[in-house]
Order: sequence, then structure tokens, then C-alpha cells
Amino acid sequence: VVNISDKPKLKLIDGQQRITTISLLMCAIRDIARQEGDDELSILISESYLGSRNLRTRKTEPKLTLNTTNNQFYRENFLEPKNIENLIEMRKALRTKSKGYQDKSNQLMLEAYLLLHKKVQEYISEKENFAEVLIQIEECIRDKLVAILISVADDANSYMIFETLNNRGLDLSGSDLLKNHLFAKAGDSFAEVKSKWSYIQQNVDKYEVTRFIRYYWISKYGSVTEKELFRDISSKFRSSLSIMEFMNSLSYASEIFEALKNPQSSFWDSFNSKVRNDIYRLKLLNITRCYPILIASKEELSDQLFEKILRMVVIFSFRYNTICKLDSSRLERDYTKIAKYIRAEKPKSAIPIFQKLNPLYPKDQDFKDVFQKKIIDSKDSALARYILSEINSCYMGHKELVANPNESELNLEHILPQKPNATWTSKFTKTDPDLYTWRLGNMTLLDASINRKVGNGSFTDKCSKAYSRSQLEITKKILEYSVWGPKQIEERQSEMSKVACHIWRLDY
Repeated sequence: VVNISDKPKLKLIDGQQRITTISLLMCAIRDIARQEGDDELSILISESYLGSRNLRTRKTEPKLTLNTTNNQFYRENFLEPKNIENLIEMRKALRTKSKGYQDKSNQLMLEAYLLLHKKVQEYISEKENFAEVLIQIEECIRDKLVAILISVADDANSYMIFETLNNRGLDLSGSDLLKNHLFAKAGDSFAEVKSKWSYIQQNVDKYEVTRFIRYYWISKYGSVTEKELFRDISSKFRSSLSIMEFMNSLSYASEIFEALKNPQSSFWDSFNSKVRNDIYRLKLLNITRCYPILIASKEELSDQLFEKILRMVVIFSFRYNTICKLDSSRLERDYTKIAKYIRAEKPKSAIPIFQKLNPLYPKDQDFKDVFQKKIIDSKDSALARYILSEINSCYMGHKELVANPNESELNLEHILPQKPNATWTSKFTKTDPDLYTWRLGNMTLLDASINRKVGNGSFTDKCSKAYSRSQLEITKKILEYSVWGPKQIEERQSEMSKVACHIWRLDY
């Protein structure tokens, strides 16, 4: 879909990624031709598809101009032939530094080019005449690729077309539908609405835009499914003024949403350091259903009260979701009510929030009963490390040696090894060792250099050569046991459940 209002230039409204990918493929063909010594073919490909040289500046003027996020990167790295090794090194640098939307977007473009270059290189390596094969690829794209061109007089008309196509069965994503409606109805505010949408995309991963808007909508207007979201927004916001107000509010909420997923976000610079720790815990526990409460709290309440509600949500989620695995659908209904309550009543303390959560809050005995049987398998090793670190911190009074968060330096240790030898299996003759290997009571934290030395050694060896050398209280306490079997694992995990109940507890 193109806007023809600025002829002879055409403004591409829909299909940017597909056209850019074709352009990158042509860049790869050009570069491989040059790499193989066929400069003439390289120049012909460049002039036909990528751009022609200006006689005065002697620089290539591109046939394709990308958006403001990607255009400079595209022109600097793809418009002129580049050494493939240099681009591979650039990929390493981008992977290291990528923080914002622009870095990620440019990194993806570079990844696409390198993949296309690799595939074309592999394809021609099997053929005798590389130039003939490159030309065949070019001819295939030129002659067999079908594109449908829809011309419109302005951008707003293009989004009206999208809505019409969707009504006739075109499969558009939820975020595409929302964008099309907002742009089509923006009127004189079109440029501002488009700018706000771009800002939201900088903050929110493109695959999460619909989920973000749904969480925002829930926090303000009530329950809605992703499928119902377009219907509700399109019916509520139909005027240019109402859409502009919605976008202003949505753009700020996108900052909060991004920050809730990123403990290192500068958004938290003015907050207590404990806030970053709690954001990290939310991310580790993969807790997102609470976002409507947190978005509403950050928008409507003081920062101090937001911090308390964040802490409450982390502890509640650990009990309700992580350990007890209770009904998430019911939880979302209550979170929705609480978020709307926060916006309507603007409470001055966290107490009324807890009172509304309390009917769902797992009681101490229920929590301990589940915790003392908890199994955490290998894919959740980060969760096990977190739980053990918190318990160790409690043992050490929250002020002494803190467990090293670096997994390569501090290992998750299985006392009964994951691959036990004969010295271990004899103690588990009546019980499948797999049932106990992944029990929390069988896990601890151990310095990596010490852990490597004991491996699958016997319990006696592990105690004398490793656990006795640890400075972590949770590991030193294992020395209180003279043998290690099912009974000891059960006892230790039962004791850990009592400590956990104290750590993850809400007292209001």
C-alpha cells in the first residue's frame, strides 16, 4: 500500500519489512558477486535495485529510504558494498550493547542480511558458474514474485482500506487493527497519533503491543480479552480528540510497562534500590498478570505507596502462583477490580489493597504444605537459586555474606547428584532417586570451584571437601546431617518451608 501524494516518490504504508528484506537480499547478491570477482555484475545489481551514483557527489542515492529508526544504519552498512567479516564483528557488538528499540531493530536487520548472505553463499557453492546462479536468483525475484499495489491519496485513507480488508477476511494482528483504527480516525491529529504510536513501539516489543494495551485497558476500564480489545477501543474512541487523549495516556503507560520488564531501566533511577530487586523478582517469576495493578498504582499513587504495592504483589505472586499454582483466571478478575479501585479511590495506604487480595492469599499452613513437597526441575534452576538465596539471606540475618548471583561462580548444587553412582543408589533402594533429586530439600548453593572438585562424590566426601568450606549458612547447615537419604531430604525441606513462610509473608 503506497501513498502517491508526493509523486514521483511513493510512500510505502504497508509492506516495509518485505521490501526491505528483498533489498537486503539484493545487497547480499551484489556483495557475493563482488567477493567472487565479478564487479560488473555487482554494479548492475546495485544500479538496478539499490540506487544509482550521483554524478556530483559520487555517492549512491538509494531507491529505498527506510524509517527514521533504521535509515541511517541501512545507508551506512548496506547501500555500499561491505566486507562480510566487518558486518559479523558489528553483529557481535550490537548483541552486546543492544538496549533500546533502535538497537534491536537494527540488529534484526543485520541478522537478516547475514542470514541471506549465508544462504546464497551456500547455494552457489554447490554450482559451477556462480554468476549464472546469482542471475537466476535475481530473475526469479524479478519475474516470479507477485506484488499487489494499492495506491491511496493520503496515509489516513490507507488505514481505512485496512479496516475494509479486515472486515472482508484479511487476517490482521490485534495491534495492526488497533493502529489502523487509531490512524484512520485521527483526523488533524494524524501526525501526533503516529508519533505517539512510534514512541510506544520504542518502549514495547512489537509482539507484545496488544498484550500491553490489554493490560492498560484492564487497569482503567475493566476485563477484556485480546479478541474483544479492538471492538472496545474502536467503539469508545472515534473522535480525533478522544484518540489523542487516549494516545497521550497510552504512551506514558508504555514507559511503565517497559520498566516493569526491565530491572535496569532508568525509569527506576529515582526509586529505592529495593524496587529494582522486586522488578527482577517479577521477571524471574514470570509474573505479568499483576501489571494492571502496578500500572494503575504508578499512574495514580505516590512512589512510596507504589513500592509497597509492588512488594506486596511479589510476595503474593510467589505464594499464589509460583508455589501453590492456584487459579490464574480468578486472580486476573480480582486484579482487574483492584486496578479499577486504585484509579477510582486513590487509597492512601496499601492496607485496602491487601484486604481485597486477602481472600486469595494462601494461608501459612497451606503454603508450607505445598512448599515442603516442592519439586523444581532443571529448566527452573534460576527459580531454585532465587529461593535458596533468599533462605540463605534469612539464615544469615539479611546483612552478612550475600549469595553471589553469578551462576558461573555460584552453582546450584544437588546433594544427591543428578547422576548418582553406586554409593548413592544403595541408599535409595526403595525409592526412585529422581523423585528426590529435584526436591528443594536436596539443593543448595556452592562455589563453582569447589563444586567441580567433588562432582558425584559420596555424601561424606561432599561434606568434608566442599560443604565445610562454604561460607553460606544454607550450605554449612548440611553438615548437621551424618547421612543423606529420603528422610533427611524431607526433614530439610520441611525446615525450609518454615523459613520460606517467614520470608514470603504479608503482615497487614
